[in-house]
Amino acid sequence: MAQQPADFDRSKGLDVMTNMLQGNGDIDGVFAENDEMALGAAAALSSRGEEAVVIGFDGTPEGLEAVADGVLHASIAQQPAELGRTAVRNAIAAANGEALEETVMVPVEVVTEENVEDFS
Repeated sequence: MAQQPADFDRSKGLDVMTNMLQGNGDIDGVFAENDEMALGAAAALSSRGEEAVVIGFDGTPEGLEAVADGVLHASIAQQPAELGRTAVRNAIAAANGEALEETVMVPVEVVTEENVEDFS
């Protein structure tokens, strides 16, 4: 397993993936912390004729389109409405002096070719 930062930038994701392909040879999968880096990684793989499972994070419109087109294997879609509801609930609780959990988990959804239409 190897990892390198790409600063949430597509062109840096492409550069990092290109470097990783040169240094590591066969790569089976890539998980990027956002769709932009995943799209950069997918472009680098494609330009070298390599295949790997590439998964992004955020569920951006372009990321979802790439999932529908088979460019990305999946994207992890955040749920902005649920994030907002949770933040407001916690803000009200804090204003009322209630103790809050140190870590608050908000569910995400895995978007694949099978369910991408539900997110478009």
